[in-house]
Amino acid sequence: MSDLFISRWQIKPEKREEFLAIFNELYEAAKPLLETETTAYHYGWSRDENEFVAIEAWKNPATVAALRASPQFKDVFGRMMACASAPMRMELINDLSNDRSIFAAHPAGASTVHPEVGHGTIFL
Repeated sequence: MSDLFISRWQIKPEKREEFLAIFNELYEAAKPLLETETTAYHYGWSRDENEFVAIEAWKNPATVAALRASPQFKDVFGRMMACASAPMRMELINDLSNDRSIFAAHPAGASTVHPEVGHGTIFL
């Protein structure tokens, strides 16, 4: 099992297709990493037609940190956030077999690990 990240983007209605195209660019580039370094991942639209949800359970926090630090992620993430109408909201779910250090690494409030672009990222 792994700690779980649930990310929610509120997308401007007129930017849905642009957001999806940008997201797919990131997804295709990260797919080999997702297939080897996660225990689960799922992406899609929620009941709210303008809310995009990403669910990821990464095996190693260092892998996620390296991905977020990459120039390609920073570029793509910035373009995705330009399509958003609000901050990206992230919820963390702690795996029962892990300690609670994920919450110390990602305290509630503004993210210190995501690029500071657009409306920003908030950990719930």
